[in-house]
Amino acid sequence: MFALHRILTRAAALYADRPAVIDGNVHLTYGVLAERVQRLAGALAGRGLKPGDRVALLGRNSFRSLEVHLACAHAGLILVPLNIRLAQSEIAFILNETGARLLLRTLPLDVAGLETLAWEDDDAICEGTYEREIAAGELASPCPVDINSIAQIFYTSGTTGRPKGVCLTHRNLVASALDSILGLEMNQRDVWLHASPMFHLVDAFAIWGVSLVGGQHVVAHFEPDTFGPLVERERITKTSLPPTLLDKIVRESPVAKYDLRSLDRISYGGSPMQDAVYRRCVETLQCRLLQAYGLSEGSGFVCHQMPEDNPDQLSLVNTVGRPTVHVDVAVFDGDGEQLGDGQIGELCLRGARVMREYWNNPTATQAAFRAGWYQSGDLGVRDASGQFRIVGRKKEMIISGGENVYPAEVVNALIAHPRVAEAAVFGVPSERWGEEVRAVVYPLGGDVAGLTADVLIAHCRELVGGYKVPKRIYISLDPLPKSGPGKIATAALREHYLQKETT
Repeated sequence: MFALHRILTRAAALYADRPAVIDGNVHLTYGVLAERVQRLAGALAGRGLKPGDRVALLGRNSFRSLEVHLACAHAGLILVPLNIRLAQSEIAFILNETGARLLLRTLPLDVAGLETLAWEDDDAICEGTYEREIAAGELASPCPVDINSIAQIFYTSGTTGRPKGVCLTHRNLVASALDSILGLEMNQRDVWLHASPMFHLVDAFAIWGVSLVGGQHVVAHFEPDTFGPLVERERITKTSLPPTLLDKIVRESPVAKYDLRSLDRISYGGSPMQDAVYRRCVETLQCRLLQAYGLSEGSGFVCHQMPEDNPDQLSLVNTVGRPTVHVDVAVFDGDGEQLGDGQIGELCLRGARVMREYWNNPTATQAAFRAGWYQSGDLGVRDASGQFRIVGRKKEMIISGGENVYPAEVVNALIAHPRVAEAAVFGVPSERWGEEVRAVVYPLGGDVAGLTADVLIAHCRELVGGYKVPKRIYISLDPLPKSGPGKIATAALREHYLQKETT
């Protein structure tokens, strides 16, 4: 194993004249990118930053955001990518807890006492404060680091309480890069579209994997209607997108009129995909859609379907494939005993992909591990061929009348209805049953005509046992709120509708 900075150093040595990054009119070769990164690392050192200092990044996807990731690794700094959807108070908490020394940003945010380096997204490559820093920065040599030292800190959404900083080491992220190369069969002919946000590991893993093989990064402020033009113009081969955004691309943008023949595969995950949506996406995009399962604590996806797994059939059962090379995945019961195939339990991880710790939170770190295994909180099951299927979150499991109800199973039933685009399922207190199943759905196109709770309840009764059928279903006129890239904010919905029922 090796430190992250070697990835760009190696790419510059082997692929100096190859295209590395395209962002609108900005085109950088690996040789030019490496020089800019070295000068940015020198500029950061010139500001007094030392290896191990924390540097935060707040901005949308851009070639400069990619450079910041690479420069922090080059300088031995710890990068803290900030979710741009967070409230200012949440960002302030993260900056304070990590003791960030510098905030690099393109979005407006001023924090008292914190040094800032800002740029505008439309700044030309030779103008603005950021560019002046690069021009004046000395060419810095890579900072020697222990591969077990922290490279980046990704904060969890905090839906179950205080947000936790997931500390990923150089070893974690290099292992993730190697697994992405194997899992997505990356090579130097690949053109990766950074469509999902780089502040999340649904995409950030590709910064390292694509660079390691000398592939090409295409960075854009992504909108569904830009997908077709980008694929046609830049000959995109691979990307990673959540099901909600894939469906939006196919339904709401004129993607079919563009030449998409370069597309080889799209990795998706984070939520189940309705079978009708899956088939519509495959038919329209004419590429392989392969499902993955991942988490920040596992430095990205830890299970992935492969082309030979025949995902056309696997999509029906929401299978997420087999574990990647650098991680072990197993199913355990509540007593810490490993379960056999076909038995539902908590998915646990160990290996080079698993985080070192939660930042400044030893209590949470200790609670997360048992006998060397990281406890994911996700419930799943493995079949005889080694394929895994996710059935829900351990803390979201509903116990109704003494029976276990896994929300993901009910969500799958709801989105199997041809009129349902999104669904969330949760439990609420019940004097009679202990908990009752509730659901909120958003209809396709927001069209509620003729779609009632009774229709959906009858539909569910045909697909799941009676105790799993929601006692009440709410139909939302707006798309369901998201917390992160495409994940429905079930906890927020539960709180909203629980308050609605009790007032």
